[in-house]
Amino acid sequence: MNLPKFGMYCLQEQIQLPPFQSLTGILHNYLTGDDYPSREFCNNIQQYNVAFAMTLVGVKIDNLVTRQSVPYCFKIQEELHYLTSALFSHGNQTPIYAQIYILDTAEQLNVRRANNNNLDPVVMDNL
Repeated sequence: MNLPKFGMYCLQEQIQLPPFQSLTGILHNYLTGDDYPSREFCNNIQQYNVAFAMTLVGVKIDNLVTRQSVPYCFKIQEELHYLTSALFSHGNQTPIYAQIYILDTAEQLNVRRANNNNLDPVVMDNL
């Protein structure tokens, strides 16, 4: 079996990565479809990813790298931080990140919808 090789980014082809497994189900439909929910998902894929994240990565981005004409490379300067919160929200605070995952499934969806009111609620429910 020939595995994909990646040149200058993976030690001049010394690293071999296995092929991706095929997606199935709703995620496959959203990534390959041409209907409204698929376009909504693809146009806002980063926001949907954040809506389901357990933590947030905090970094100082080197903007000199991101403005280049070569393929984008995520370069971190100085320190990498994972921004987390307490397991339970305090008082009237709306749960965020990992706090959402300990809620009942229906309540998780309600909180995610409230935290991301610009995203399609049906797509959120399907994910």
